[in-house]
Amino acid sequence: MNTIVLIIVSLVILAFLLIVGVLYLIQSKRDKDIKKQLENLEIEKNKIDSAPIVPELSKIESYLNNEKLEAMYNNWKDRLDVIRTNQIPKITDMLLEADYSLSKMDYKSAVYKIAKLEMEIYKVKTNSDFLLNEIKEITSSEERNRGIITKLKSIYRDLYQKFKNSKEAYGEINNSIELQFENIAKHFEKFEAVMEKNEYTEVTSIIKTIDEMLK
Repeated sequence: MNTIVLIIVSLVILAFLLIVGVLYLIQSKRDKDIKKQLENLEIEKNKIDSAPIVPELSKIESYLNNEKLEAMYNNWKDRLDVIRTNQIPKITDMLLEADYSLSKMDYKSAVYKIAKLEMEIYKVKTNSDFLLNEIKEITSSEERNRGIITKLKSIYRDLYQKFKNSKEAYGEINNSIELQFENIAKHFEKFEAVMEKNEYTEVTSIIKTIDEMLK
């Protein structure tokens, strides 16, 4: 009888220890999973903070010779200031709050705060990426636009050569076509003048006009 009781007690203790062990493993895994999420979100925050917006803005400073570009530059600086002094510190606070909930084993609160944190990081990252792309439209425009213009000049030369080789075939519209080529040439000159003055905000419309005239 004593042996049976002893066996039963042993089995109960073993079952209890097994349950405690399983619960510990579940809790430990949950802790690790949530902590890993927080670590990944910390990395994402740091990526936003280290985005090369300041170096790109510094490049713009050497182009500031017209009011339109200066207004854009000031707007970009203000938006960067909001990201750096408002939005990123807010993310840091949210990370600390979620980590605190995890340390108290308040998993429901931690998961809720992480969900809010993910949305906040997505919003700020979108703002940061959009700002950086806007600035790069200017800082990388010279090389890009000169590449486009080089191709358009090649098309212009080919078309003009074909026109010169068969001018008589165009009859009454000969002069109109000649005038169109002159207008395109003037736009190429306008492009160079605008690039010389660093008025990059005007370049896109000039390139578009040349492309449409050639077509």
